[in-house]
Amino acid sequence: MAYTVGNLKQDLTGMAHGTTLNSVQGLNQLIYRAGRKLLLDVDPQETIRFLPFASPIFDSVYDYALAPDVKGNAIIDIQPQGNRPASQVFGQTFEQQFSLGTSNAGQTSQFYINFHNGVKTIQINNPFAQPQIFLNTASGTTTNGTWAVDGVATDLTTDNVNWIVGGGSLEFNLPAGAPATGGVKNTTQSALDLSAQLNQSTLFVWVYMPTANSFTQVRLRWGSADTAYYEQTATVTQQNTAFANGWNLIAMPWDATTTVTGVPDVTSITYVQVDVAYDGTEQTGVRVNDINCQMGQILNYYYYSKYLFRDSITGAFQEQVTNDSNIINLDVESYNMLTYQCGYLLSQQVQGKNALLYDKDFFEKEYKTAVEKYKLRYKSQIQKPQTIYYKLPKPQQWPGTRAWWPM
Repeated sequence: MAYTVGNLKQDLTGMAHGTTLNSVQGLNQLIYRAGRKLLLDVDPQETIRFLPFASPIFDSVYDYALAPDVKGNAIIDIQPQGNRPASQVFGQTFEQQFSLGTSNAGQTSQFYINFHNGVKTIQINNPFAQPQIFLNTASGTTTNGTWAVDGVATDLTTDNVNWIVGGGSLEFNLPAGAPATGGVKNTTQSALDLSAQLNQSTLFVWVYMPTANSFTQVRLRWGSADTAYYEQTATVTQQNTAFANGWNLIAMPWDATTTVTGVPDVTSITYVQVDVAYDGTEQTGVRVNDINCQMGQILNYYYYSKYLFRDSITGAFQEQVTNDSNIINLDVESYNMLTYQCGYLLSQQVQGKNALLYDKDFFEKEYKTAVEKYKLRYKSQIQKPQTIYYKLPKPQQWPGTRAWWPM
């Protein structure tokens, strides 16, 4: 049986000694509050969902978007859609441990749920993805060809302090004036064969924006000449979030939406150009770095959803109650827990001796008992965050003795 909000209200009517629920203020909101309490105490197995990530998971690209209904950090598993090797197990960790693990990317499979700046995303370190191919590190004005300014950009220099890879980045300025486009280009870099990546891979570029809300678009061109190239544009970051002050990782999928100008030779990519469109506000210290190409790996993620309700017509999962026909995503045992918690909250509003002296304690006891039984029967599958708190000292023999001493 699929329980609905209407069924729950019928149960609550009987639990309130047959009295009407009309005197209850915000009954739908009460059910929502009871659901939040239930989700705090247990991980109902009926709320498990799985989705593919919105994009492939790449080598040395760590930030990805999550579905809005992921409950906290309640990730159960991350796995490929097929042919999973036994060693491909992702463990959840904390921010510091994740950051340290990225310096040893070839050996550490891990993820971290990131709540920075009010946006929840996931960071994944995936050593099973195909390694990136550098089109150009863009780490110096004469590194791998000669870079020059494009459009309205001026004052191109190498910044050896603020960079992502290669020990430097390309820095330039954009003048005040009308909305315009400016950037950097290189037509003399070493030839690169990208035929295996044609229309399948994603290109990445890091762009530093001093005042992000002034920028509207990033454009990337790559080809065999400035008259024969592929082109993609982006208005959001690789995480599908708005541009932010500082470094932004921009993803450009090489697919059917890619614009083609002329007849580029994909076996001899010698031309790269990165431009930014802005609103005309003067920008000092725009930077470009690390232009690369990757195939990535398609992964699914399994998680506990915080959306306890579902639209009976569309089947769409939802967080709050909207009408009595909403389906409750719970089976009999967890539905009973929700019912008891609703009864407990209901007793705080319903006046009368029974409600005040008996109902409140009864429903609280029944709820706690049901929670304990549920946890014993259905263990949570969440990958709990783990980290290294300390390391045991490595023993070393003291010279000239048989004694062993810690280092």
